[in-house]
Amino acid sequence: MIEYLYKESPIHRLHPLTKLGFAALIMIMAMLLTHPLYLLGVIALVVILSVAGRILKESVSYLITMAFFAVVVFVLQCLFVNKGHVYFTLIPANWPLVGGWLPVSQGGLLFGTAMALRVMAIVSVFPLIITTTQPRDIVMSLVETLKVPYDYAFMFTTALRFIPVIISEVTIIYQAQRSRAYAVEGWNPIKKIRAFAPIAFPIVFIAIEKADRLGLSMELRGYSSGTRTHLRKLAVTSLDWLFLVLMIVLLSLTIWMRIQRMGRILM
Repeated sequence: MIEYLYKESPIHRLHPLTKLGFAALIMIMAMLLTHPLYLLGVIALVVILSVAGRILKESVSYLITMAFFAVVVFVLQCLFVNKGHVYFTLIPANWPLVGGWLPVSQGGLLFGTAMALRVMAIVSVFPLIITTTQPRDIVMSLVETLKVPYDYAFMFTTALRFIPVIISEVTIIYQAQRSRAYAVEGWNPIKKIRAFAPIAFPIVFIAIEKADRLGLSMELRGYSSGTRTHLRKLAVTSLDWLFLVLMIVLLSLTIWMRIQRMGRILM
């Protein structure tokens, strides 16, 4: 489960808004660049910062988990993007009526690789933010600096914390069902959907229970009952300004490459 890890590192000392801005930068770069080599460079940048933040193990574990969705995107792009030389078709051409369907082409492989790497680049930044930033600091920075209403800021950070908890509960229930010899493997999609029903229903009930407990805890702590104070103030340091300059340089370079038609797949 991805959660905040207290460690001494330059990334931990950055202001939360600096890290949120870096997350936005990675998303922009991933959307503007389409060539696989450039997207690998974006992922490498996140990995380098993960090493600096001493959370490489957590980031790699998260990327391995999310690789399934990247593979799905890759397969869909390969099957439904038909550009350039066709290497083969999944349905042989000599079959009557349906022969020659679902071609795998050069463009499909390139675009599939690019889209899969784009997904990995976008999701790779989330463990960097979550594991190096305390949720209360994110709320404080959004409210005090950006003047975001506290309810919206709290909702945003709660969602960031809630998703990893649910993923952890899914893993626990899945392992519990397997220990009871309940089969959830197989290639039949209908049987697989039915097999996941005993996992989905407990997750719904657990989510409702956790939401109820959260609401009760908020009421007991006097949520929205008066003037809110903070134990400490978040300060912008010289490290944040240096990081901001680097982000501006990277953003300008990405926009320039986009205008120059660099970092794109050309067929």
